[in-house]
Amino acid sequence: MARERGSLTVSLLLLLIATERLADAAKILAIFPVPLKQHQLVYQPLIEELAYRGHDIVLVTTDPMDLQRSNGTQQRRQQQHQHQLADRIEQIDLSFAYQLPVLEQLNVDGLDGRDMLRKVFDVMRTISAEELQHPAMQKLIKAASSSDGGAPPSNKCIRFDVVIVEWSGVTLMNAFAEHFRAPLIGIANGGAFINAHEALGNPNHPIGYPSIFMPFSEDLSLLQRISSVLFTVWYRFYYYTEEIPAQNAIAISNFGATISDLRQIEQNADLLLINCHQVLGNVRPVGPATVHLGGIHQRSAAAAGQLPDDLSLFLEQSDSPIAYVNLAAPSGGLAGRARIEKLVKTLEQLEVASVWSLNENSVPINTSARIYQSYSVPQEDVLAHPKVRLFITDGGQINIEDAIQHRVPVVGISYSTSYEHYLRQIAKYEAGVISLIDFETQSTFMDKLRDVFTIERYQDNINRLQRLVNDQPQTSMERAVWWIEYVA
Repeated sequence: MARERGSLTVSLLLLLIATERLADAAKILAIFPVPLKQHQLVYQPLIEELAYRGHDIVLVTTDPMDLQRSNGTQQRRQQQHQHQLADRIEQIDLSFAYQLPVLEQLNVDGLDGRDMLRKVFDVMRTISAEELQHPAMQKLIKAASSSDGGAPPSNKCIRFDVVIVEWSGVTLMNAFAEHFRAPLIGIANGGAFINAHEALGNPNHPIGYPSIFMPFSEDLSLLQRISSVLFTVWYRFYYYTEEIPAQNAIAISNFGATISDLRQIEQNADLLLINCHQVLGNVRPVGPATVHLGGIHQRSAAAAGQLPDDLSLFLEQSDSPIAYVNLAAPSGGLAGRARIEKLVKTLEQLEVASVWSLNENSVPINTSARIYQSYSVPQEDVLAHPKVRLFITDGGQINIEDAIQHRVPVVGISYSTSYEHYLRQIAKYEAGVISLIDFETQSTFMDKLRDVFTIERYQDNINRLQRLVNDQPQTSMERAVWWIEYVA
């Protein structure tokens, strides 16, 4: 009898452990309305992790996830949790936003911080207004009425425990949090706008913490300090007197006249997640409701994938060091072709093999025995290969974070003297060099590539930077999930 009672006790304990996660499962509305693939790639792993932990998610995205795909990591997780992504994630597809003509206005070079900021706000406000008119979004808005009483909700996620919204300047989608009477979490990729820091009560002095739209970030000269102050004054005037009223009008037309002022909703946010490593920027004191992440798109070493056979063969058979090239700038046109020709010629003269990651802006390169090119290069797996010794990039956040994580020195390609923020950090830590490729001779450019290949200082510094970035008790993914579950 005692043995039976002991067996029953053990069974009950196992049942309690198994159902604990289900009891804490949250209903999450996640809205990522920005039609930029680099942004969406960052958020998708976070949504997957939340789903694997048992949360039900309605995902509003311009890049729907393939919920049926399967890799080694997902297979192991599926065996543990006994459910598929499709069981937990309901998607609202806003991919039509990529076809909106207004998006082309962002493909303009040479704009200063103020003009670029105004352009970003105009474009994203227009896109958000179009997205709110989508039938699925209108259905979601109208579905909130059934969660306040009356008829029972027909959708399992009609009541939300938390609303997560990408904060990229425009705050229209924050209205869903008030509409569903749920806590609001903002998430910013790369850095938060001035209004986001002010909404959370973070220090925001323009000299100590210049805007991410300014071409400098620290050790400001007198002229740079004056420029930063004037920019911040203009930003606040523009945002609160022009941008917020324009967004409020759109919010009222979609959510009704009872919706609060968007500035007030933003200030009532419960949490701000900033996806950037604090090491890669100015050290800014922040309140407890602001949490820095960084690299949440990255896989763990245990989840490393397998290289395509032809790429693996190319890497293994190479008898020279290999450079990995990923440039976001268009390679067509006279300027683009000239850059590519200079880069290819330099690599050939240095007898360096190269792997090129192509994108929708890329033009295939004239083939060479030393060049591998593809539109679907698994970047992290390539950078993890021991023969890859150099990363040539124009400085996107994901590229720099991957270079640091896999300890590959960087040659940053800049198209103006106003270096991209993350290229400035690479130069600051001497984990690579910056090339003004359009203004340098072939010889100067070659010397820079040769230096990064041969001088050990760059490898030592990228190793040190990788240790600094990872010197934390949690991974960024663990931290993001913990705080989201705390708010929910």
